[in-house]
Amino acid sequence: MFDTIIFEKPIVCECGHKIESSQTKAFDSVMETYRVGDLVSSTPILSLEKDWTYCEICDAHIEFYIACSYGIYLGVFERYREGKEAIENFGMEQLLKFYVKREKPSKRLFHHTPIGFMKKLVSFYENPKPKKKEIFAIYDFTKETPMEAIKNYLKEDELARAIKSVYNEHSILDISYKIVDEELIEVYNKKIQKHLKRDVLFRLVASKERGESRLSGDNVLTSYQALDEEELLSKVQEWLDEHQIWLNVELT
Repeated sequence: MFDTIIFEKPIVCECGHKIESSQTKAFDSVMETYRVGDLVSSTPILSLEKDWTYCEICDAHIEFYIACSYGIYLGVFERYREGKEAIENFGMEQLLKFYVKREKPSKRLFHHTPIGFMKKLVSFYENPKPKKKEIFAIYDFTKETPMEAIKNYLKEDELARAIKSVYNEHSILDISYKIVDEELIEVYNKKIQKHLKRDVLFRLVASKERGESRLSGDNVLTSYQALDEEELLSKVQEWLDEHQIWLNVELT
């Protein structure tokens, strides 16, 4: 299997043929199509990977470099130096431009389009006391920079993708847990842990504060009630529903 990447600027073969896309195994290999600005959570934080395609007219072998930064596909470049510069120059301004110019973004951040997410993120940081944080109510972004907030989103996206790839829709997500102390429960799932090479799936933490449940970039489910099995199942189910993962949760 493979994914398809769309070139923002065609690569022109020596025969004159313009190559506008290519198949690649550099990403998740799930038959997805990626355009510049799309999220590719399986990539390292910074990635400049060599790949190749061929000209369908003259069969010429054509090499290029795929550049990604913080899980975002920046494009393909014929020269390594150009790809490296694209990664080094990438920042919040470039990220906003990606989504502003996209008429129909193909990726969604939770129930929001990418442009909607970015607008809410900017509004949140411009207003120190927002009346309603909307999607930010499930995150603890108050001490983070915008880029750190986006990086935390990418961590959650990586976990959501892993669960979707391992489990079929409407099946059972089986979890186990360990009580660390009276304020902390660690949640496990062997299949997901192996897929992500991560020891703990979630951490359920007790809190005396009142408010909405939220999920941090470190996968911490925050409870405002006593920690018990019913509360644990409820919080994990809530996280799955928020991420549009249609699974039921059971304890093993």
